[in-house]
Amino acid sequence: MLNLNFTPVIDSLDQLLWAATVTLVLGWIGMVVAITVGVVGAALSQMPGRFYRPAVQAFVDIYRGTPLLVQILLFFFVPAALQIDLSPYFVGALAIGLYYGAYIIEILRGAYEAVPRGQIEAARSLGIPALNIFIRIRLPQALAIVISPIAGQFARLQKATSLLSVIGVAELTLRGQFIMTRTYSPIETWLVIAGIYLAMYLVIITGAIWLERRLSVGRR
Repeated sequence: MLNLNFTPVIDSLDQLLWAATVTLVLGWIGMVVAITVGVVGAALSQMPGRFYRPAVQAFVDIYRGTPLLVQILLFFFVPAALQIDLSPYFVGALAIGLYYGAYIIEILRGAYEAVPRGQIEAARSLGIPALNIFIRIRLPQALAIVISPIAGQFARLQKATSLLSVIGVAELTLRGQFIMTRTYSPIETWLVIAGIYLAMYLVIITGAIWLERRLSVGRR
């Protein structure tokens, strides 16, 4: 029979909550990077010219075609080999931001193409520059219909911060490993950590549902 004793883990709950705060901050920073990369990359893919679209597609293929863990390790070890001193927190947030930015590029590209072509042609006939068409017409409508997919990417990104433990980032998973080693309570430790990750996920999804409803009301 499995006997669980959560007392040693509960005694270390303050450490887990602090590590969860680090995880949240890294997730938000990574998401800001991802959205920035997504918006810029998707915009470039819509620009006229023979260079932009292939360059964006190459970026997407490279990042989506290689494991995130491998990318994190490369981001960490390559600068170190070049004697460039970078914080593992900076490296980690940048790595996950670029990785999920590649996915957001594809989400936004699909959303841009869903904007009625008649609106685009009408704006062009009025002589509105391509950049203004993108910012004032395509981008607002695209963002309004991609809340759910982007929230899903944010939830995945938040969980992916656990991979940053391999480069020494003191986030929730790494702190859990320390507590597990000290308390000899692996099952209890990881159950509590899983509950914290689940709470983060539910907050993100609930917020996305609320925002999507607000935007849908505004479009009526």
